[in-house]
Amino acid sequence: MESTERLQRFAYDDYTVVTNFETFADAENYANEKGGELIEVGFTDGSDNPMPNTTGNLIADRKTFRVGLDPEYQVIYSDDPKFQEMAEIILEDMKEKENDVAPEDWIGDQNIAPGDRIIIVKNGEVNTVTTRERIKYLMRGNVYELAVKEPKTVSE
Repeated sequence: MESTERLQRFAYDDYTVVTNFETFADAENYANEKGGELIEVGFTDGSDNPMPNTTGNLIADRKTFRVGLDPEYQVIYSDDPKFQEMAEIILEDMKEKENDVAPEDWIGDQNIAPGDRIIIVKNGEVNTVTTRERIKYLMRGNVYELAVKEPKTVSE
């Protein structure tokens, strides 16, 4: 794993949970390096702290996160073949509306991992292009993440 800057840590009494991995392999490598174990957690019911939760079925599917929204929303993840097609349509529409030649900066933000991008569709129309972090705080959705559970060290 090249960088750990994007990782988020949550301290509990006997362990620390680390989330926000870019890839499944990054999480596996981190767990191996730190002597931790892969677990699944959920940010649910508006909570800022992750709790154990296997609703996302992340380990079996080898995914880093899943989003839970009301049934009227369809979530299209960046690894879905439809995503790229829809992203191109969205960019073209944005260019046309804003008479802008570079709105891809909005979708291509360098601080966002490519795998974090998702498109939310409601009633057959694009509702928003967003990230897992924004889902938690702006749409009051549930976010299920792959995490590494590390034992607390004596110095912590």
